[in-house]
Amino acid sequence: MRAMLTDLWATDRTRVVTIGAVFAMVAVNQCGTGLLNAVIPVKLAADGYSAATAGGISTVFSICFLIGCAVGPLIVRGIGPAHTPLVLGLANGTLALLHWLFPGPFTWGMFRGLGGITTATFFLLVECWLSTHAPDKARGLVFGLYLVMNRVAFALGQLTLAFVEPNVIIHLLLVAAVAYALAPLLRPRGDTAMPPLNRPSLAGFLELPRRAPASACAALINGLVFGAVPNLLPKWGVEQGIAVGTIAQALAMVQLGGLVLQMPLSIAADRFERRTIMAVAMAGTAAAALGLLLIAPDRNVIWLLLVFLWGGCASSTYSLAAAHASALAPPADRAMWVSSLMLIWGVGAAAGPMIAALAMDAMGGAMLWRYSILVSVGGSMFLLWRKLARP
Repeated sequence: MRAMLTDLWATDRTRVVTIGAVFAMVAVNQCGTGLLNAVIPVKLAADGYSAATAGGISTVFSICFLIGCAVGPLIVRGIGPAHTPLVLGLANGTLALLHWLFPGPFTWGMFRGLGGITTATFFLLVECWLSTHAPDKARGLVFGLYLVMNRVAFALGQLTLAFVEPNVIIHLLLVAAVAYALAPLLRPRGDTAMPPLNRPSLAGFLELPRRAPASACAALINGLVFGAVPNLLPKWGVEQGIAVGTIAQALAMVQLGGLVLQMPLSIAADRFERRTIMAVAMAGTAAAALGLLLIAPDRNVIWLLLVFLWGGCASSTYSLAAAHASALAPPADRAMWVSSLMLIWGVGAAAGPMIAALAMDAMGGAMLWRYSILVSVGGSMFLLWRKLARP
């Protein structure tokens, strides 16, 4: 990885500076998002609202995120790529202040809905920039670093809660507003190249699954699996009688696995055929889920290592899908392909928890891991078939 970065810096410093500016902007933005996402459920719980209330607000955000994936190209096209980060930073900062001024589930639901649209538009812009400026030989590396940095910044934002007294947690929303306001100041230069932003259409959204079905499949599988298991793992753990501390360790291992295995898989995708690495990641997800189905949680170390492997393999497929799609996308279609990939992922992330939860209610908690196995094996087989259909 160091050799690849050194070579890139030596051959195209302008491109490295642009990618670094995008990373810096995303990192500050995600610190604010991590704070916001942590404060809302904690404050709702402290005020005596049910878990269903917090879940309902998250559902509103997810639905509006999908809307944002569809209308994001229009927003960026209307405002212009150079000014869109400033407008989105102002909008997100204002929404954070409104959360602080008008606390409550109904108002927060409305604000989070608007935040879903601005969040989707922000990441559409970011991934378009990365798709344009990531070099072909290091696309996996760039998108892998992007997701690692994204997760670390998000976690740092959430960790801020540990240093604040419970009675003043809501005031962290002011810090989130500041982070949102500062993030656009780190954006790339106004004349940075950007792919054309065509008017969204159904035909445009269908171009990605038609011309890069492997990327569409990987994004969908990532949403279906990684959107479901981490959210339902605590429910499964409680039903199995697992200690709360062990459940917390498992959730931490899921995220740690994603951070540790993201880069090796991304570098491998640059050196080998990307569909092969995506299929390997899905097979690893299925193998780890099978192990978690067969090995009792009381074998603590082995069980947590399997959770680590599951998290690393399951969380890595989106960056691989994005790298594969950006390598195949014609320059004129890059923005639409990015929007389509995010939309497909969002559909999977919205549907996955509901499908897995219904399966668990109907056939028992073990269906959580069986669901992960079935979806991951299906995705892996599809990718292997695509390799045969289009070598």
